[in-house]
Parts: sequence; C-alpha cells; structure tokens
Amino acid sequence: MAATIDFTGKAKEAMKPLGLEPATLDPQLARIEVSGGTIDLELFKADKIEKVVFCTIRIHEAGVLESTALAWPDDDHNLPILWCNLTIVPEVMNVPIFDFLPMMDIVVWPEYAQRYIAGISDLRDTALEILGDTVVDKATNLPSLSVYTLSPYRLVANITGEGIAKIPSIEDAYISAYISLVQKAASLDDGQEKQFFLRKKAATRKLMKANDPGYAFMVNVFGEETTHKIFEAIF
Repeated sequence: MAATIDFTGKAKEAMKPLGLEPATLDPQLARIEVSGGTIDLELFKADKIEKVVFCTIRIHEAGVLESTALAWPDDDHNLPILWCNLTIVPEVMNVPIFDFLPMMDIVVWPEYAQRYIAGISDLRDTALEILGDTVVDKATNLPSLSVYTLSPYRLVANITGEGIAKIPSIEDAYISAYISLVQKAASLDDGQEKQFFLRKKAATRKLMKANDPGYAFMVNVFGEETTHKIFEAIF
C-alpha cells in the first residue's frame, strides 16, 4: 500500500461542528480483537442526527481494511444519510464510497433533490479531479443490493495506492457540505412526507444491514453473534 490514512479519525475531526455527544454503545463492542482481526467502533449523536458511526475493521489474513463514517438523521429531519467509506484490499482494490443517500423519492419530491442531493454532483466531479490519474475505474460496481440506496451522484471508484493519500481532502469536503445541510435543515411536519421518510429510512437500514458484502468475511473472523451485534450498532 502506497499510503495509509486515519479515515475515521479524520471524519470525526471534520464532524466536530455538529457538536457530537457519545451515544449508547455496549462497551464490549467498542474494541474487538481476535486472532484474525480487529474492530474499532464509536457511536455519537447530535442535534438533528440520530446516530453518527465511526467504524474500522481489519482482517489480518487478507490484509483487508474497511473504514466507515455514517450519519443517520433523526426521525424529525429527512436529511440524507451521509455515507463515507474506504475499503482497501492489498493488490486487489482501493474503493472509496462517498454519497448522500436520499431519504425521499427525488422524482416525486424534486425539491428535495435540489435541496439535499444536487450539490454532491460538484463534490463528485471535484473529487475525481483531485484523484486524477490515480483512478483505475471511476464507475466501479458495488456488488451489493445496497446500491439501491445510493444517489445518482454517488462516487464509487477504484483507485491506486497512491490515490489513498488524496482521500482526506475529499472526505473533508463531503462532511463540510453535509454539516451545512444539517445546520439549515428544518423539522418535518406530520403528514405524507414524514410518513414516507420514516418508511424509507427503515427500509434503507434493513437493506444495508442485510446486504453488506463484507458480512461473510466478518462472520468467518469474528463469528456470527459478534458480527450481528456490530451490524445492529452500525445500521
């Protein structure tokens, strides 16, 4: 690997303006260490945000490193879900994922797309410029039904090892843009829009939890019970 970065540490620092406060987490899940790998997990909450997740998973034998920063909106604000992820499999792939997962149908509610989603088109284009010739494939397929949750402007790429060092500036730009949306978000009135949002958030959580491509690898290293508990905490 040409570079290593503290992906979740950078994300946590960038999210400080949200006023993060620790959220409830079983202390036994904060740090899991077995012969085959480690998991480091932190949960926070903030105004308008139900849960912020910082998770780093290492699988020793395969050399896999997966780092995730997720922000889930609370039930009164239909903000998108912030999903920042970096998966590194040495000699195979380095895949960053950056997106704002829409919590409304952006065809039925086009104003939602304009308010929360359209702006990440520019973020994606800028990110690809920053990555430059380190991009191996700028339209990498995500081998999971979780792709159903993504926005039209998702960034899912495969980059060289040299591109990893450029990820922190991209991470900072996405998080800064998301914080701006959070700060301007107004609470939802009870009605059709809120009902749809709550249904979409629950369905997104269920789909992502059931279709994470790393599940089988984690079960093999950490066991089914621990993996299930980690997924419950993340999603």
